[in-house]
Amino acid sequence: MEKGNRLVFIVEGDCEVTFINKMIIPYLYKYVGTYQWSMNAQKITTNRKLNRKGGNVNYTYLKNEVERVAAQQGNVWITTFLDFFRLPNDFPNYSLECRNIDAIEEGIKSDLGYERLVPYIQKYEFETLLFVSMDGFNLLLDDSGQLDQIQEIIDSYANVEDINGGVETAPSKRLLRIFNYNKVADSGLVLDELDVETMRAKCPRFDKWIEELIGIIQSVANAS
Repeated sequence: MEKGNRLVFIVEGDCEVTFINKMIIPYLYKYVGTYQWSMNAQKITTNRKLNRKGGNVNYTYLKNEVERVAAQQGNVWITTFLDFFRLPNDFPNYSLECRNIDAIEEGIKSDLGYERLVPYIQKYEFETLLFVSMDGFNLLLDDSGQLDQIQEIIDSYANVEDINGGVETAPSKRLLRIFNYNKVADSGLVLDELDVETMRAKCPRFDKWIEELIGIIQSVANAS
């Protein structure tokens, strides 16, 4: 088994790297042995000469990153974790309609032609996952009025993935209107009080992605 089995998560920024490494990868290791798979998250390279990664990511950057990882030795599987909110319009099958996210993912897979690629675009963005429970916000905030506003948002949606992704109504923008939300510092504190099972229960698209990854790592491990 040359170089072993690898699962690489290609993401946009530092918060996403932390989320994948801290929550998703340990969760997946519940289903397969660490000796059977190597998993890691890495940011998309946006300037190779300056070694810049993350930030404003367009489709060309993503495509180049996938091709670089796919060219590495071993049984390499690749998945993505990208925000639908403000996704650049150069992505295949791009549309502002949230119901077409599946079509964009299919377009990425078709265009890149890499069999072991599982494109995933988060509806609407990373911060969506923070709304699956009040537990994290209860730890982060002391102001009851702010907490009530967040609870009202959660109560307004049967599926938190439907929290609108408009310019001023995306999950992160809603948090910014309620308090001085800092993505790096605050999201980490909120995530400390959350778990992947709750996210799966509250976010159907996210759950489908995790289920697909579990299926892949188990089937490949069993065949090895």
